[in-house]
Amino acid sequence: MAAFTVPAGLLLLSGCAGGGAASEPSPSASDMTSGEARPWEPDDALQRTERALRAAAEDDGREAEFVDADTAYVGSGLDKSFPATGKGDPYRFEITCDTDGAQELTLTLSRGEEEQAYGVECGDREADQYNIPPGRGFKARVDPVKAGTGVIAWRLTTIDPGDVAGCEDDIDACEG
Repeated sequence: MAAFTVPAGLLLLSGCAGGGAASEPSPSASDMTSGEARPWEPDDALQRTERALRAAAEDDGREAEFVDADTAYVGSGLDKSFPATGKGDPYRFEITCDTDGAQELTLTLSRGEEEQAYGVECGDREADQYNIPPGRGFKARVDPVKAGTGVIAWRLTTIDPGDVAGCEDDIDACEG
């Protein structure tokens, strides 16, 4: 007898179809607690973080050149080193998060002895942007939220020097 397998996606979608007597109704706005606008779903969270990254890049004068991008679970955090040697153009590090529970994560950017911490609001419509000059590597770290559910999305690009707005080195925080 041959085994019959059902793709996991179909199993997940079958729970959303509704209509049958055994299916659970979807929560309505009146079923949710005060202040909660929507139920948190991982697929929706990934779409929202991608939109936030795209929105952050819309104001750049020229097309930013992609260097690297990835996602991480809030429970795993982020701990990534970047060479940032480049061809001379500055870098822009963009980061966003979408979580069920945590409203803000702490991003720490470091290079050698220099270190700067920033609060990253989760669920923002536009990713936070940080300017990094070329020539020296840097590290981006977000400590894990052990009981957290959610996703962190980031992207590193090179940008035209004329597109750097505000601080030219967000690791130094323009204090030196």
